[in-house]
Amino acid sequence: MDPINTTKLIPTEVLKEAYKDALSPAFKQLGEFGEDVIKTVRLVLFPTQYTATLQDRLAKHLKKSIEQVPQDNRIPPIESLALPIVEQLKYHDDTSLAGQMFVNLLSRAMDKERISEAHPAFVQIIGQLAPDEAVLIRQIGAHKNRPAAYLRPLQKGSNVFLESQRVNLISQSELAHAAAEILLAVAVQPEEMAQPDLLYTYIEHLVSLGLVAYTNQPWEREFRNGKPASFDFWFIELTGIGRLFCKACLPSI
Repeated sequence: MDPINTTKLIPTEVLKEAYKDALSPAFKQLGEFGEDVIKTVRLVLFPTQYTATLQDRLAKHLKKSIEQVPQDNRIPPIESLALPIVEQLKYHDDTSLAGQMFVNLLSRAMDKERISEAHPAFVQIIGQLAPDEAVLIRQIGAHKNRPAAYLRPLQKGSNVFLESQRVNLISQSELAHAAAEILLAVAVQPEEMAQPDLLYTYIEHLVSLGLVAYTNQPWEREFRNGKPASFDFWFIELTGIGRLFCKACLPSI
C-alpha cells in the first residue's frame, strides 16, 4: 500500500497559507511588497511538501532578489515569468552560479526600470548552461569595444592553449606588435574554467544557443595581413540576445 500523502488530507487554502507562513518571517522587513511576492510564489510551493531547509533556501533566494531592486522600482513579478524561475530556484543553494543567475533574472522581473531585460527564454538558457560556459560568456563580454578571440592548434586540433602557451605562441608569431598585443588582451582564458579542455565544446554550445557568434570585423582592421603559421585563432562576440542575457543574469562586467 502506498504511504498516505498527508497533504491530500488538508484543505487547499490551509496548505497555501501554511507555505506562506513558512516564508513570511524572511519577508517581514520588506513589507507589503514581500507579501505580494509570497502570494505569487506559493503557487509553486503548493502542494509539494518542503523541508525546513528547502523553505529556508527559497526564502533566502527570494529575499535577495527583492533586495537587489531599488525600493522605488519594485513591481510585482509577472506570474508567467516568476513561477518558472522560482521552480528552478528550489534546486540551487547559495553557492550555485545558476542559482545566482536565476536570482538576478527574478530581480529584473521585479524592477520597473529593467523589466525589459527579463526575457522569458533566459529561464531555459540558464538551465542549459554549464558553470564554465557562464564564465566564458563573462570573458567574451568583458571587452566592450572588441570581440574576444580563442586560439586553437592548426587543423582544428583538440589541444587547448593555456596562458603560458598563448603568450609564447603569440610573442613568437609573425603578427605585428600591435596585433599581437590585442590578441593577448582579448584571448579567452580557459585556465579560469573547471574543465578547460572543453573550451571548444562550450563555444559551439553557446553559438547554438544564439548567445555567441563569430565575427570577421578584426580581419578588416588590425589583422588584415593574415594569420601566423603556427596556430589558428578566431574572433567571437556576444550577439544581441547574448548581451541582454549577460546584462540581466550575470554580475556586472
